[in-house]
Amino acid sequence: MTELQKLEFPKHILSLNLRSLNALRGFLAIYVLAGHCRWLLWIGNSGWSQYPHSWYAEILVSASASLRYGHEAVIIFFVLSGLFIHLRVSKELAQSKTFQLNVINFFRRRCHRLVPPYILALALTTILDLVGRFLYPTLYTSLTGDLLLDQNFLKKEFSVTSILPALFMLPSSMGKDFGSNGPLWSLAYEVIYYLLYPLWLKLRYLGALAAYGAGVVVAVLGQLLFIPSFATQVLIHYPIWLSGALIAEIGSQKKLIFTKKYIWINSLLLIVAFITTHFTLASLLLILVYAVLGSTLVLLIISLPLSICKHPFHKYFEILGIESYTIYICHFPIITFISAWAFKVLDGRPVYGFLALGGGLFTLLVCHILFLGCERHFLHSRLKING
Repeated sequence: MTELQKLEFPKHILSLNLRSLNALRGFLAIYVLAGHCRWLLWIGNSGWSQYPHSWYAEILVSASASLRYGHEAVIIFFVLSGLFIHLRVSKELAQSKTFQLNVINFFRRRCHRLVPPYILALALTTILDLVGRFLYPTLYTSLTGDLLLDQNFLKKEFSVTSILPALFMLPSSMGKDFGSNGPLWSLAYEVIYYLLYPLWLKLRYLGALAAYGAGVVVAVLGQLLFIPSFATQVLIHYPIWLSGALIAEIGSQKKLIFTKKYIWINSLLLIVAFITTHFTLASLLLILVYAVLGSTLVLLIISLPLSICKHPFHKYFEILGIESYTIYICHFPIITFISAWAFKVLDGRPVYGFLALGGGLFTLLVCHILFLGCERHFLHSRLKING
């Protein structure tokens, strides 16, 4: 049982499978890690196809192509974040139609939860990158000969434009990643959404239409009135985060009825949204599609029967979900270091996937150790598992 079930939610909200959302977070973290291992620790499909291979290897390689949706995984993280952040207020709305937020306590809890592992991630990135640049410089200096890889690593550096925003928990906001740790970009978005949350709640006092409509208006204005920048991207993605908040409110107010018809419609919308992401769309339309994609998946997950939580695989991914923050913000510099070693010692990424598999498992083990040493001590009650 998790501490989540001990919170004083109305009885009906316990029928929402919130524990499986932690399992979903664990799956997403592993998915992102595996995708980066496929990219950094394997030669890639075009290089691999030039070598003799068996028919079953062809199947495995084709299946590995499903790991290229890392951005979509981050989008789902945004939905989950909006849901969990707004869950307590949505409970109050369901019970009394009013709510209160202690702003100081809210930001204190956010800092307590996020800052220590984040500092650890910055320290880890700095150490591994500096050692890697000295011992295995090819990848870090964008001289691998792989155009996509080199273009990506051109913006991974230690400079004023990368270090300064990272110190304020806004990594990559000035166009340069903090060292190799590019995945930190999404944390900057989250920080902005946390800062906006108390202000957004002021609008929520006026009604749901005003609050959620304002999120859409902000996204549209950000697209129409400003040149493309970090700020415009944050504003455009804001409705995705708010879609998670909306799910929290709908679920808290008994407006979710998990009938077979509901599940089929939700599944159809999920499939259509996923297919649509493969088309070239205008930014605002793409954001709408992403919001539907993330929301429908989350709605399907919380509609799963609670009995699924007893399955060993579910418990495993639920534990990974608790460690997902450390996994997400720490995995990339570790994988990068292994990849840099491969370019120096093996003269490139291997043809076969043994390094990707082994490197992924090693990275997961290191992240687990880092979690035990740091993040575990800063968890809040919702994320603690007693047994």
